Amino acid sequence: MRKIFLLTLAAVLLTWQSLCAAQVVVESAKYNGSENLVYPIVKTGDAAVDEKINNRIVGELRDFIKGCHYAVQYDNRSIGGMYTSFEVPCNRAGNTVILSIIMTESVYYENAAHPTTFKRTLNFNAESGAKINHSYLTDVGSGNPKFELDNVTAKVRAHVEREGIHVFDDALPLKQLPEKFYFDEKLHVHFLFGHDEIAPYAAGIIDVDMDA
Repeated sequence: MRKIFLLTLAAVLLTWQSLCAAQVVVESAKYNGSENLVYPIVKTGDAAVDEKINNRIVGELRDFIKGCHYAVQYDNRSIGGMYTSFEVPCNRAGNTVILSIIMTESVYYENAAHPTTFKRTLNFNAESGAKINHSYLTDVGSGNPKFELDNVTAKVRAHVEREGIHVFDDALPLKQLPEKFYFDEKLHVHFLFGHDEIAPYAAGIIDVDMDA
């Protein structure tokens, strides 16, 4: 059972200029020429900024590939396929152009019941190349709530109840902010929870829009 994630890059590029105040272009690249391992190359017009952002993107992709090969070497598994796709929402918040990279990574191990899928997120200031961390969340955009644990827990609880997702007994209240987050094209902040993080695998990757 193999699943290839199709990349609709054309749609991303068509809407890009209307979303970004800066002239930011995103191109699709193939890692070592592989049709299945694609990743974004960001071009801001500033070579130093591009290098910061793109080196980080490639580093994250290499971490995924390295992890898959680690499983082969130490867990006696055989890889049936590795696949990636990406989304790149972008918008301006005040004087900052925020660029989010959302990488979907999937690996299929032979004889497994299904592929194992992950999502990685990276957030950048597209004008400086600086990575945006959790500390930035309380200041970005207009109308965003303060990202205190109680507020995030309430949003997560409302989301899982609305979607009928049964979470683990000790999952809520949250003990810390979720590691993975991104900004969508409307500057809504989303938190991501991976498989088995707060709910059983069957619940999938849980995406909570904090501004919905």
